[in-house]
Parts: sequence; C-alpha cells; structure tokens
Amino acid sequence: MTKNSKLFAWDFHGTLETGTEVGFAEILRKLARENNYKTTIRLVEVRKLFGISILDYLRHFFPKLTHDELYEYRNQIRDRQNRKHIEKYVKPAPYAHEVLRKINAAGHKNIVVSTSSKPHILRFLEIVDLTEYFDEIFGTDRHALDKEFDIVSEKAKVINSFAKKQKIPAKNMVVIGDREGDIDAGILLGAKTYQYIQPEIPHVATRADFKIYDLREILREI
Repeated sequence: MTKNSKLFAWDFHGTLETGTEVGFAEILRKLARENNYKTTIRLVEVRKLFGISILDYLRHFFPKLTHDELYEYRNQIRDRQNRKHIEKYVKPAPYAHEVLRKINAAGHKNIVVSTSSKPHILRFLEIVDLTEYFDEIFGTDRHALDKEFDIVSEKAKVINSFAKKQKIPAKNMVVIGDREGDIDAGILLGAKTYQYIQPEIPHVATRADFKIYDLREILREI
C-alpha cells in the first residue's frame, strides 16, 4: 500500500448496474397476478421509489396486506429472484468495467458497500462480471431486518473499518452512490463524494461534492 493509495467505496444497485428495477417491477406484477391482488405497478413508480426496502415496496403497492401477509409476499419475492430472471434484465452500468479496471491499475482499492445481503450482491456482481475488480465486498441485509436501519451510519462504519486496516486517511477516500444515504455516509467520513445519476432513475437530491452522469468522471481521482 503506497502512501497515496485511495479507497473507492461503491454502492451497487443504481450505481454499478442498470436494469434491476425493471426486473423487480415484473416480479411485483407477477406476485399480484398469482395472488389475485388488484394493484397497478408502473415502472416509473418503481423507479421513483428505488432504494427502499422490499417490505416498503410491498406496503406501497399492496397496502391491504396484513402483517403476516407482507412477510409471506416477501418470501415469495425471494423465491423469484433467481439467476435466470436477473440475467434477463441486469447489465453493468456504462463504463463500469473500464473505470474499475483503471482504478485497480493505478494501485488503488475498490470496495462494494451495499445494504443488500452479501450473497445477493455477490450473485449480481458475477452476473455483470465485475467481481474481479473488488478488494472486498460488504453487504448488510436491510431487506431482511424488521427494525429501523440507519444506512448512513452502517455504511460509514464499514468503509471506515476497511480504510483503517489499509491505513487510508479520509482525504484519500472516495464514496460513490446514487442515493442520499450513500452520499451522507461519505460526508460523515470526510470523504470526497460522487452521486451517479442514471437517466432512467428520478433524480434524488443529495449533498454530493460532484453529481455525474458518466462514471468515467470518477477517473479524475486517480
């Protein structure tokens, strides 16, 4: 580890991939059909809510479900998130391979910090063929938790722990994500922050240092 090595901490969904929300909308529609639940699930609305937990999605689109039914529907969703379904919709974000490869080649560190479970993120990374670029992959399954979850503090804690082990100071940290929680975690750490905005996903207001539409803009940091 050189003195000037940097740590690039990436969110995954909405940042390094594209298409998850399209596949998820299809899962929700199929769930409604199979359970004979009348609801309208529009892709634009799924995209607007992108980033909330599965339970919150269910509460929004299936408001008449009982507490027990909510958890049963969540189990049904998990059964549908198979590799074949994911491969049909999910692709790497434009230039993700190029950017991650160049960061590695420059001697810096890449990590993924997601609020999904680690097995879930590993499966997605394999499908979009990005696994090889990461020094560590972190996942906390917010979707499985039935209590309040502080995204900012949890993400900041994980990034800070890795940075300390690598002896990387805050001034050499770069945090990249699409949501406010990602950016606020970086701000809490004193890192430089980038909000990546995909044209299909509604813009979310954040306090990011930079708001970008092309991942290649991250390369100014190397």
